[in-house]
Amino acid sequence: MNLKIQAYEQNYQQFRSLNQIMWQIPVLAMTLTGGLWFGVSKLQSSPLLVTVLLLTATLGNLALVAILYRFRHVMGCYLQWLKAADPDSFVEASANANSGNRFERFCNADMTVRNLFSYLLFWAAACSAVVLTGYWMEKNWSWNVSNTNTAIAFYDSHAAALADSYETIEFEQAYPFLVSVFNGPKLSVLDIGSGTGRDAAWIAQKGHNVLAVEPSEAMRKVAIALHPSENISWTRGSLPTLSNPDLTSRSFDIVLVNAVWMHLPPSDRASALKRIFELTKTGGSAFVSLRLGPQDPERGMFEVSSSSFAIQAQEASFDVLPIGDFDDLLGRPEVSWKMYQLMRR
Repeated sequence: MNLKIQAYEQNYQQFRSLNQIMWQIPVLAMTLTGGLWFGVSKLQSSPLLVTVLLLTATLGNLALVAILYRFRHVMGCYLQWLKAADPDSFVEASANANSGNRFERFCNADMTVRNLFSYLLFWAAACSAVVLTGYWMEKNWSWNVSNTNTAIAFYDSHAAALADSYETIEFEQAYPFLVSVFNGPKLSVLDIGSGTGRDAAWIAQKGHNVLAVEPSEAMRKVAIALHPSENISWTRGSLPTLSNPDLTSRSFDIVLVNAVWMHLPPSDRASALKRIFELTKTGGSAFVSLRLGPQDPERGMFEVSSSSFAIQAQEASFDVLPIGDFDDLLGRPEVSWKMYQLMRR
């Protein structure tokens, strides 16, 4: 009999200890989540730390739900033992099934406290996950827009200086493999990222019709002033959409995309190739140059991979032909160029 009383007392104390700890879990959850969210609000410029903090908040709250369930299960085992050991002294706290008060039945039902705490912890975990997802979606969009605007702003600010360097390079130097193409029959040509109009002007002089597309207003003004021609139409636009009215329901024999690809965010490149495919006539070709070398943040550049480009071009239904590797015509030793011909069959 003495041993039974000792066992009862020991199990009762264990139950009390578990109960005290369980009531501390919500306080721990609020402290954890609040501290991590506060850290996120102060570290928005550090994507890695923000990601770590929000992941910790998400996983931490989910872990606390599992701990809460385990604690309540063990406590239930102790309650059953205590009830069986001394049914006359056991206090029954379950709701009266015959009570007409639904709120009373809900509040007094078994596991109500555990369930309410769990719902709150799940909510905190879900909020952390949503904030993390929204953060990265906004970050990616902002980064893409920021880099695109940075590139255009750079060319707007340096149009005159860039024209001085770009115009010193002859078309034959930039496209030795295209000279014979433009010495043939009259072609329709789309020059995407036409810059100072150097290439469009040379092609137009050969009697071809050129639509020159350039997002930088300053560069277009320089181009129009330097290269007035009845064979050139100037318009504003940029990949990946190129949705301006001048391109509605049109396609071209030749599409030039020179020194443009590094300004496109990687997430836009697949759709850009599909748009180029739409703008290329059956039997026509697009010629795309890839800048290989260190990025220049001031000019809004992204890293370029020639292997990824070739795969994406094939997925866009082009036949891909590497033309060759070329040194930088402006004499930058760290920069080289790779040219591709994309054929639409």
